[in-house]
Amino acid sequence: METGARRPLGEILLELGLLNRAQLRVGLVHHHETHVPLGRALVREGLCSEADVLRGLSAQLGVEAVDLERSLPAPAVAALVPTRVARQYRAVPLRVEKVQLEQGEREVLHIALPAPVSLEAVDAVRAVSGMARVEAHVASDSALSRALSMVYGIEEPPEPPPAPAPSPGGPLLLYGWPPVTAVLISRQLARHGISAKVASPLEVLHTGPDDIVLAPIQAMEGLLAGEVHIAGSLIVHGTSDDEGFERARKLGARGYLANPRDEQLLLRAIRRLRSEGNTPDTMPQSH
Repeated sequence: METGARRPLGEILLELGLLNRAQLRVGLVHHHETHVPLGRALVREGLCSEADVLRGLSAQLGVEAVDLERSLPAPAVAALVPTRVARQYRAVPLRVEKVQLEQGEREVLHIALPAPVSLEAVDAVRAVSGMARVEAHVASDSALSRALSMVYGIEEPPEPPPAPAPSPGGPLLLYGWPPVTAVLISRQLARHGISAKVASPLEVLHTGPDDIVLAPIQAMEGLLAGEVHIAGSLIVHGTSDDEGFERARKLGARGYLANPRDEQLLLRAIRRLRSEGNTPDTMPQSH
């Protein structure tokens, strides 16, 4: 319900052993870049199943999760919630249960709602159904969509697909650079027929084997924290010392530049990676 502070869903999934911190970081990047709920982002990335997310949401919200594949209502129960209310709140009635209270027997209408469970939705269902007591349960987005279609004939517009990953062999991806530096590097490369573009965190995480990313070492450590390795080839910029070189190795970098504005060293690193493909090799250090 929408009362009190809730524990973050990601932390709950970590505690339940359904996710590790590296996977959560990828999900959070998707969540912030595409503005979809974290649970949906984790499912999109293939990091959690809908059942896993539903389990976490149930613990977070303090309400029981429901499997709508087994809980579709009888027509008489569905009639208690008009189509307009079902569509507005994505509410699916489940069943009417008789419970014994001190004041006598009372009927309770059980409904399924998306997370976070809304008090407004519960109140609206109570008002239109005439039921004195309504108890909410949480269900997955996809299960609610299927149930609304089957019970009410409500067809929701398809969800837009996530942004595609950069195409193989596309431009060099610049990540984590100040805007002026990114422009200067792009201009340097353009003089040699190499295109470059500023990449988002999600684009970096979804690079393919033929992609090359150029980034400051601190930016990649912030994105990967040493626990995730991207599929693309990584060239990082850092200080010319053994510590920086070791940090680059932990990130899985295949190129290391002390000065990314040095055109010849940068071109040499890019051309080497594009000619060799993604075969692991010894990371050269350029000063």
